[in-house]
Amino acid sequence: MFSDHLVLAGGGHTHALVLLRWAMNPKLKPAAMITLVNKASTTIYSGMFPGLIAGKYKIDEILIDLRSLASKAEVSFVRAEIEGIDLKKKKLLLAGRPEIEYSLLSLNIGTKTNLNSKSLIRGGKDLSVPIKPFYQSYKFIVDQDIHKDDPSAKPFVIIGGGFAGIEIAFSLRKRWPKRSILLKVKSGRKINKDILRNLKDLNIEVTQKNLSNLYPTLICTGNKLFNWIKHSGLPIDENGRVLTKNTLQVLNHPELFAVGDCGVIKDLPRPSSGVWAVRSAKPLAKNIEAISKGLKLEEWKPQKKAVQILDMNSTKSESKAFISWGEYIIGPFNYLSRLKELIDKRFIYKFYLIKDMDSEILSKKEMLKCRGCAAKLAFNPLNSALKKLDLKESSTDDSIHIGKLNSNRKLIQSVDGFPALISDPWLNGRLLAFHSCSDIWACGGSVISAQSVVNLPSISNNLQKELLFQVLEGINSALTIQGAKLLGGHTLESRKISEEPFSLEIESSLTVNGIIDDKKYFWSKGGMKKGDQILISRSIGTGIVFSAFMNGQVKPYILDNILKEMNRSQHDIVNDINQLANINPHKKIINACTDITGFGLLGHLSEMLLSTNSDQLKMNLEPLKVILELDNIPLYDGVKELLDKGFESTLASANQIFLRNIDGDKNLRFELISNLYPSNNSFYNTMLKILIDPQTCGPLVVCCSPINSEKLIQQGPWIKIGFISE
Repeated sequence: MFSDHLVLAGGGHTHALVLLRWAMNPKLKPAAMITLVNKASTTIYSGMFPGLIAGKYKIDEILIDLRSLASKAEVSFVRAEIEGIDLKKKKLLLAGRPEIEYSLLSLNIGTKTNLNSKSLIRGGKDLSVPIKPFYQSYKFIVDQDIHKDDPSAKPFVIIGGGFAGIEIAFSLRKRWPKRSILLKVKSGRKINKDILRNLKDLNIEVTQKNLSNLYPTLICTGNKLFNWIKHSGLPIDENGRVLTKNTLQVLNHPELFAVGDCGVIKDLPRPSSGVWAVRSAKPLAKNIEAISKGLKLEEWKPQKKAVQILDMNSTKSESKAFISWGEYIIGPFNYLSRLKELIDKRFIYKFYLIKDMDSEILSKKEMLKCRGCAAKLAFNPLNSALKKLDLKESSTDDSIHIGKLNSNRKLIQSVDGFPALISDPWLNGRLLAFHSCSDIWACGGSVISAQSVVNLPSISNNLQKELLFQVLEGINSALTIQGAKLLGGHTLESRKISEEPFSLEIESSLTVNGIIDDKKYFWSKGGMKKGDQILISRSIGTGIVFSAFMNGQVKPYILDNILKEMNRSQHDIVNDINQLANINPHKKIINACTDITGFGLLGHLSEMLLSTNSDQLKMNLEPLKVILELDNIPLYDGVKELLDKGFESTLASANQIFLRNIDGDKNLRFELISNLYPSNNSFYNTMLKILIDPQTCGPLVVCCSPINSEKLIQQGPWIKIGFISE
């Protein structure tokens, strides 16, 4: 059976190891389009989570970067929450976005904490938190650190007498030496006498009594499958786990696999444990590889029992640990704690090894070409061509005024596009739409419609259909929230050899139509006034961050935060300004505006200043200059650090032409000021590079009077970054 589209649903340890296998051995990877879908871009290695709580590890040291791992394996990554499966139509259903069609699906979605017990009804979500998801419980614990040295603070309760709850209790004692900690176990639950003695020695009280629902509580009461699995129609056991054959294929569904906590072999039941999840990775990978080639699948017989090491993480000197084999428990011993640490570090190091390899390549090889708006043509050839065609004047503003409608509203139009920035085709379509719409917003307009041109890789028709559907749905979702429509467009098929992931081979552009109400005015690039303040709507630095991402060197949370901001439409802040204009229609709110895209902040401000001073000279007025306040320019997290490591967008070198305008010609002059750093400081030189960094889904920049500036800053995201002077 050849799989056109293999979907890995969930980023559990099993799938992470499968991706690692393909990243290290690309020839083993099936010849198909492969997509990993997970709610978060990272996953916490559960074996090191107690050590994180105890302070043995930092959060970055126990994370598996799924987006980066998928990129190394040349697999598409989709960050989305899974909410169901349509078995008949072979679709994975996602929250807040369109479904994904599959021909082969593997489930490794993990579990959530079992909250069925009536005794778990607590005072409120702020006081009672399940251990899973780990991100949520870790934040809960960190928030409780304010009471770590207060023995009179309310006791912290852990519900659950299994290994998980006990290990968390030990770890919390290390974290909070003085705070009262209670371990609540259900009636009849027996804890090993040696473990119980060590709990008491560390002043961790074990109780079966019902406790106050006003105590902060961490719930560690075992695992439970997500509700959508129960309603999916898949065969499940009494615990809600998906039943599979020895080949890890779901019973009666040969195109489905289920592994980790969510799956169990029918005749070989095993408890949900990371041990079996890790060990199932190799047989799963081999069978996916085999089924894609039409070969016979191998049967896997997992071991009956698994060794578990319970690390106390809490002794004042060297940590100790217990080891269990079924019902047998021995310890605690120092060497067992060292053994667990060695095993855990060896596991997580496998994923960091990929990054280390990339770092070596990076020093010898040119960085990968940037995508998104950084693939824009450089200013010099673009400007020369437009001059030769005598089109320079018509391109002065971000959008073109092409006429009036019968309603007297002005009709404006713009076009933009770029090669796929990320491997998620739906999100890439949304980003393309927001990026393209910004030219309409920068003129004070409202988007009404758009037409697309999508260039798809030369692959099978089924895969082309899926990629096109995702891209167009992404574009459409960005338009509909503005009250606009996608009217149609055109498609092309690439003639170059397609590379994986295929979703990165998509190139798209969008022609966007907008209107400006007859009572409103067209915001031009020119029109700056002396004394105007310069406001920016969001941070900059996307070109630098995506350059580093393309080369595997960005921390996951940095990219997550940037994508979240880029995935936010800016049409609402334009509407807010137009509503202000309704109050006094005879006075301008905005004197000049542009969006910051390929030429960076300095480049697009140069266009504004050049247009303004051209009009100034025609009226025999003194040319103006821009004063930029470097200390106030908002930057995305991590931008400076990545610049220090040598990451720059591939368009940045061409954008250096705009640096000439700093203390430059009288008609095109910028002055940079900083209260914190002199011009010979490294910060100043760093800011020069940031000023010419190309932006995808970048900010809007407006020039307005100080009075209007104050109004905009009060009501919106605007930040003052400079002013206009003679």
